[in-house]
Amino acid sequence: MTKSKLQTRDNIEKLVRTFYAKVQKDDLLGLFFNQTIKTEEEWEKHYILLTDFWTLNLLDIKGFDGNPAKAHHGVDKAFKHSITTTHFDRWVELWSETIDKLFEGEIANKAKMRAQNMAKGMYKKILDQRPGGFILPGNATDIKFG
Repeated sequence: MTKSKLQTRDNIEKLVRTFYAKVQKDDLLGLFFNQTIKTEEEWEKHYILLTDFWTLNLLDIKGFDGNPAKAHHGVDKAFKHSITTTHFDRWVELWSETIDKLFEGEIANKAKMRAQNMAKGMYKKILDQRPGGFILPGNATDIKFG
């Protein structure tokens, strides 16, 4: 299979849809996503939103209108603050596997690096929003993802 360059919105949409098809079936992540996004219509909205998000982050094309930190905090709260680094590690692993299967080049590498950095930052934001807050032991940048 020939890999494409990750350089268009259509490529990003293919990445998002392929990735979330894996997430929906994943033993670790599927529960969170499938109980939060319940209908085909909701999944379609999610695909569009995440395509917009990654198009902004990778191609600098505006169109994304959302609040990822608020969304992730809501999911963490709904699941009784049970999201851990293991979940983010798995998310990054599936994201990187999907990219490596479909795409190559500079933007594909950028997508993997950005996802890893975002996972670390998002987890720290989730911890900050938990009841009573949360202080990471040692240096917060020592959290390992991937």
